[in-house]
Amino acid sequence: MTHWMIKLGVFGLVLLTAAWSGATTIEFEVVNIAGSRWEYGYSVDNDTLGVAIEELTIFFDVGLYENLAAGSTPANWDPLVIEPDTSLPNDGFYDVLALSTGILPSSALGGFRVSFDFLGIGTPGSQRFDIVDPFTFGAIDAGTTERTGQPISEPASALLLGLAMLALGRQRSRQRPRRSNDERSSH
Repeated sequence: MTHWMIKLGVFGLVLLTAAWSGATTIEFEVVNIAGSRWEYGYSVDNDTLGVAIEELTIFFDVGLYENLAAGSTPANWDPLVIEPDTSLPNDGFYDVLALSTGILPSSALGGFRVSFDFLGIGTPGSQRFDIVDPFTFGAIDAGTTERTGQPISEPASALLLGLAMLALGRQRSRQRPRRSNDERSSH
């Protein structure tokens, strides 16, 4: 029983390490313009890829967003906005393409803005994104946007880490030699 717990713990640590190396970070702030009209402001941090980010796509769920409009965009970036389509149904998206050098590794760039009507309840939240290779059009990274300044909880990683620590603690306690009754009474 202890061996499988140790293996599970090691597997959890590997997953936790992979989670820390995770996807590219795209943080957002969201501002209510008026009524149901909102604006996202994005900042992209190329903290995991070994190549420049030259294109990215952020998805807007069908049924939650409409009337998308590209706002300001950093210099030398070309935006494209496609509306969510309820008749298909297809999510909409905001795609930006670097016209020159993209976001180099270990660099960040902000200033990507999109306004929209939010059809949901409360405040708009995180969205899916893809980092796209502009030559093959394949996704080279993917993730979910994160609200600026709010830590992301990873309960599954914490659970796996806890299981690993429990397994290691049990293993250590079983490796200690047990004292006989005679040895205990002499102390």
